[in-house]
Amino acid sequence: MERLIVDGYNIIFAWPDLAAVKDVNLQDAREMLIATLADYAAMTRQKVTVVFDSHRRPDAEASEQTISGVEVVYSGRKTSADHVIERLLFEARASDEVTVATSDALQRDLALGRKIKTVSALTLKGQVDAVLAQRNQQIGDTRARSDIARRLEDRL
Repeated sequence: MERLIVDGYNIIFAWPDLAAVKDVNLQDAREMLIATLADYAAMTRQKVTVVFDSHRRPDAEASEQTISGVEVVYSGRKTSADHVIERLLFEARASDEVTVATSDALQRDLALGRKIKTVSALTLKGQVDAVLAQRNQQIGDTRARSDIARRLEDRL
């Protein structure tokens, strides 16, 4: 199974729609990113892990939870999201198909050094938008067929 590791705040700051929300409410931006990644994961059948920093909050504990099929990791006060991503990269087996989504040059170099694929934040945005547009098209096609069937049924 393919795995996508996402540098959460890096993506939030890079995607214009999430960056605008972040300026008002960071929690809402995180929730929007997780929901978007959940839809993407469902369509692509990838295992998605999104990692957020929480080391700047003195009360923050490291935590992991699954939300709508997305593994959400908070780094905790003693480490950074970068360190968590590095650990995940080193734990990845050679047989794993792993991609790291970040625009952080150091993280990208580390991944490439381990022969792990990387995508920039904006490349991921394009991939996600394309997959979700395809899903929306499929939903629209299904609704249109349903409407036609209903009209035919009404005539009979």
